[in-house]
Amino acid sequence: MRGGAPVIEIRDAVLNTELHLWGWEVAAYLFLGGLAAGLLVFASWAHLTGRRREFLPAVRAAVLLIPPIIVAGLFLLWLDLGSKWSPFWLYLTLRPLSPMSWGAWILLAVFVTSALAAAPAAHAEIEAGRWREAARWRRSVGRLSRWAGPNLRALAWANLVGGLVLGLYTGVLLGTMVARPALNSPLLGPLFLVSGLSTAAALLLLLVPGGPWGRLLTRAEVAAHSLKLVLLGFYLLGLATSTAYAQASASMLVRGAWAWAFWTLVVAAGALMPLGVALAELNTRRVTRAVAVSSYVLVLAGGLALRVVLVYAGQRGL
Repeated sequence: MRGGAPVIEIRDAVLNTELHLWGWEVAAYLFLGGLAAGLLVFASWAHLTGRRREFLPAVRAAVLLIPPIIVAGLFLLWLDLGSKWSPFWLYLTLRPLSPMSWGAWILLAVFVTSALAAAPAAHAEIEAGRWREAARWRRSVGRLSRWAGPNLRALAWANLVGGLVLGLYTGVLLGTMVARPALNSPLLGPLFLVSGLSTAAALLLLLVPGGPWGRLLTRAEVAAHSLKLVLLGFYLLGLATSTAYAQASASMLVRGAWAWAFWTLVVAAGALMPLGVALAELNTRRVTRAVAVSSYVLVLAGGLALRVVLVYAGQRGL
C-alpha cells in the first residue's frame, strides 16, 4: 500500500518481483485484527447462548479489550500508508470490487458495534472507581451504556457476524495479491480466522485464569490448533500441486529461507506444542501454571509469526 493506489501497486508487483508492498505494520495489523475477531466471537457466543453471566470475568475482559485492539490495528495500518490522508478517502466512497474499501468499512462497523457492546462494562469500571483516569467521560459512557443495555443481544449478533467477517477478511486481503502465488490461496481466510480464534482463547486464558470458561477455551484451543494444522497442510498441498511459481513458493516455505521460521515458530511453537499442552490439561489436569502460561505465549507468538512469515515470504520474488 505504500506510495499509491492498490491497483497500480499490484500491477507493479507483476513487473517487479522484488517489490515489497507490505511491511511489519501490515503483519502486526493482521494479527491484531484476527485477535479482535476471536474475542468478538467468544464474547458474542457467550451472550447469545446465555452463558454471559457464567463467564462474566472472561467476557468482560474480552469486550473491554476489543476496541483498543482495533484502534491499535488501525494505527499500524495508518503507519503503513504512503499517504497519511488515504484513510479519509476510503471513507468517502464504497468500492464494491476493492478489498481495501471493504476492509475499511468492516473495521469501522466492527469498532462501532464493539464499542457500544463494551459501554456497560466500561461504565461499571468507572463507577467502581477502577478507571479513575476515565472519570471525566462518566456521563458520556453512561449515556452509551443506557442505550446499549437493552440492545446487547442485537449487538451480540452484529459482533458475531462482524467477528467472523473480520477474521476471514484478514486472510482474504492477502489473497488479493494475485501476483504472489504464496498469498493467492482461498485457504488463507479460514486459516487466519482459526488462528485468530486460538490467539483470542490463549489471551483470555492468560489474563483471566480459572473459572468455568477455562475448560471450554482449552477445548477450543485443541479444535483450533488441530484445524490450523489441517489447513496449513492443505495450503502447502495446494501450492505444491499448482503452477511452477506456486511450487517454488511452497519450497521456499518448507525448505527455503523462511523454513526455520515456518517450522519452528508457526508449526511447532504456534500449534504443535500448545496442542500437546492443551490435550494434557484436558486429560490429566496436571499442567502447571508456568507451563500453561508458556503455552499461551507461544500461541500468541505463533499467531504473529504466521502473519509475518506469509506477508514477507509471500511478497518475495520468485
